[in-house]
Amino acid sequence: MNILAFDTSTEKFSISILKNNKIVLNLSKIINKTYSKFLIPILKKSLEKSKLDVKEINYILISLGPGSFTGVRIGIAAAKGLGIPHKISISGFNNMDILANSINENIKGKRIVTIIKSKKSDYYFQVFDSKKKPIKKISFFSINNLPSFFFKKNIVFSGDLDIELIKEIKKIKKKIFVYKKKISNASLLINLIKKKRHVNTIKSLNPLYVYKHYAKKN
Repeated sequence: MNILAFDTSTEKFSISILKNNKIVLNLSKIINKTYSKFLIPILKKSLEKSKLDVKEINYILISLGPGSFTGVRIGIAAAKGLGIPHKISISGFNNMDILANSINENIKGKRIVTIIKSKKSDYYFQVFDSKKKPIKKISFFSINNLPSFFFKKNIVFSGDLDIELIKEIKKIKKKIFVYKKKISNASLLINLIKKKRHVNTIKSLNPLYVYKHYAKKN
């Protein structure tokens, strides 16, 4: 099984390659607004470094967000550009689903709040039950206006909780349980696949937009 997974939804690009069921490459790099210039060269170089020809790839997995409107669109276009000519199966993944399912510990009776840093003082979030099933749609909040249920006792946080956000939560809730994301989304996904744990992939490749994009405002 050969899988190419990559994430262009945030300024921190990540790519992971599974070759013959072994992880042969993990890379994360701050690219920010230069995806259109550097993405394809990085993908090609990563395949070369892994000694893997495009034709040998069985699956391409691309992040559908939430994240940058432009970044997600560029990532999907690149996945199709690599996959369609070689008839490679392409699927998308939800970053929030990956964050929730990467928690190994038994969290019976608790709810998971997955968090991804958005822009300025905003964050994306989604709520899952203890079986890691989503119970609320992806939304966003400002650090100055935290959702009230964040302060309940049965909440477990997972994802991009920076120092500022943790400080704000601790102003009311002294003890919090946080599973900070130590590796990239692409790496988390490949690890889940390798361990044969739950991975929810999406064939439609529709970006997970949370903010109303300017193209739809008028």
